[in-house]
Amino acid sequence: MVDAPVTAVERASAVFAGGGVGLVPTDTVYGLAAALESPAGIATLYEVKGRPRSQPCQVVIYCPRLLDEVLGALGEVAAEASRALLPGPVTCIVDDSAGRFVAAAGDSPGSVGIRAPRVGPGLEGLSVPLVATSANHPGGLDPAELSEVPDALRERVDVEIDAGRLPGTASSVVDLRRVRATGQAQLLREGPDRDAIQDALADQGIGLDEIGGRPRRG
Repeated sequence: MVDAPVTAVERASAVFAGGGVGLVPTDTVYGLAAALESPAGIATLYEVKGRPRSQPCQVVIYCPRLLDEVLGALGEVAAEASRALLPGPVTCIVDDSAGRFVAAAGDSPGSVGIRAPRVGPGLEGLSVPLVATSANHPGGLDPAELSEVPDALRERVDVEIDAGRLPGTASSVVDLRRVRATGQAQLLREGPDRDAIQDALADQGIGLDEIGGRPRRG
């Protein structure tokens, strides 16, 4: 679990509310983030990152109340599957047919990656949904601490939240969009806690397949 001083989180909240961009810790790596409701902030995020607008980002949620609200709006099966994995070092790909998170979708509207890091009470005070991506340039090192974020990127952000050194391995990505129809989730990217992910889904009666057909455990 990672945490940060409440004062730093309060300052970051004000920056995001004003359309700024910042560096935020997760339970895996540092991310570059802007408020979901800030078109100007999101535009700056893509520019600073050097990321094509066609590529999607994640929606990152720190506040438990907000996470419950977001998951409650999903279909029952997807909501329960997501609750089994979040909070944690997992990105859950879910349907977004209502377009609530279209600002993060790039050229792929209709779905979204939801990320809810496992954090302490300080970071739980960050109560706005964020659009986020790893705090690097495309193809660069996933930063485990702020000193690993490229200087050219750090110079462009409005706020940093320093939570010390993080694990440094990007989140696992699990596609839950076909769970209702097939009873199977798909592991699109293996990161931390693969076995825990499989066990948590199995408790919900959901299997886990992998891109490339790697044999399933057990």
